[in-house]
Amino acid sequence: MMQKLPFDCYCSDLKVHPKNWLTPKASTKKDWYIYYRFYDPKFKDNIQYKKGKLILLKGMNSFNDLKERQSKTQKIIDAELDKLLNRSYNPIKGVEFECGQMLSEITPDAPLMVALRAVEKQISGSVSTKRDLKSILNFVSKAALILGYAELPINSISRKHFKQLLTQVDMTHGESAHRYNKIRTYLMMLYKELIELEVVETNPLRDISKKKIVQKLRKLPSQESRKIINDYLKSNQYRFWLFMQIFYHSGARLTELMLVKRKDVFIEKQSFKITIKKGSHYKEVMKPIKNIAVSFWKQALENSNPEDFIFSKGLIPGAIPIQSYQITKRWNRHIKKKLGIEEDFYSLKHLNLDETSSILGINDAAAMASHTSSNVTLKYYTINEVNRQNERLKAIDNSFT
Repeated sequence: MMQKLPFDCYCSDLKVHPKNWLTPKASTKKDWYIYYRFYDPKFKDNIQYKKGKLILLKGMNSFNDLKERQSKTQKIIDAELDKLLNRSYNPIKGVEFECGQMLSEITPDAPLMVALRAVEKQISGSVSTKRDLKSILNFVSKAALILGYAELPINSISRKHFKQLLTQVDMTHGESAHRYNKIRTYLMMLYKELIELEVVETNPLRDISKKKIVQKLRKLPSQESRKIINDYLKSNQYRFWLFMQIFYHSGARLTELMLVKRKDVFIEKQSFKITIKKGSHYKEVMKPIKNIAVSFWKQALENSNPEDFIFSKGLIPGAIPIQSYQITKRWNRHIKKKLGIEEDFYSLKHLNLDETSSILGINDAAAMASHTSSNVTLKYYTINEVNRQNERLKAIDNSFT
């Protein structure tokens, strides 16, 4: 079976030697390799490349463990497909082009994936948003390749095409309402930009309904788990412990806290400034530093310059901030795996807001989180507020007579 690629090129399926490489019986005693043939119509009269160019890929044979070798092989296949489809890699010419380089102006007849990749580069957003966009487009590009949509002109793509693309993603990766809705949301973002550029007239995603998601209650750490976490991190990962304390008391999102600089913190006023980035709306907000957290902030600011990010490599001040996902990785490694605690790092924000709501009320908890409405706080964060409300209602002594 042939795979369509940009610029009218195509290639055979990427195959692996040995054929049984995905089975438990595959041997790691011999060398493995990936192979496929690449065809460029511009070289159809060239004797050397008339039957395509045979491409061989290795890089997995240093792994003697079968599962590790299989995993590395799959990564090489995915990387090669990404180069061929999304960066228009041409093994005959030995060059690749980013979509933004291929088209200085996105035109209505640009291939679907070329247009989406090109407009993705024009979208402004947080680091996490840009990362999610790239991830989403990887799902879409693989589905488009399977369905033969990657080379269709962007102005010919309809609601039907995207409905089938979303279905194909579910078929390939398993059904997930969350992923389905997220892909739809990010594609709508790209199409909004395409409409403004007059590449397309309408947004076909608008008439595709979201899938219903059951909002599950987030499990919060027990008092016993909190003590275990606190004692372990304070003794073994002090800077992570310090960061955890600041995050827990801040009410901020991880992505917001990672970008706080020394000059954004005002200890004497017990406040710090963050930039909230949601969608296309950015705004600066002053957040309070609780009395109980002042000492944590003072420690975090030691030996920092005004332009330093407070949480750089090693969670100490530096010129380059680390990405928020690194906090999640630390938590998984030190807390979930070593201590066997199930709750995720973000549950700490839920825990703090829930306790704030219990002490001060839902409106103060919403203010702590910089939510514009207490409805958001009540719906997603203060999971015990309804129970507390029910207990208050039970205690009302208003007899009929």
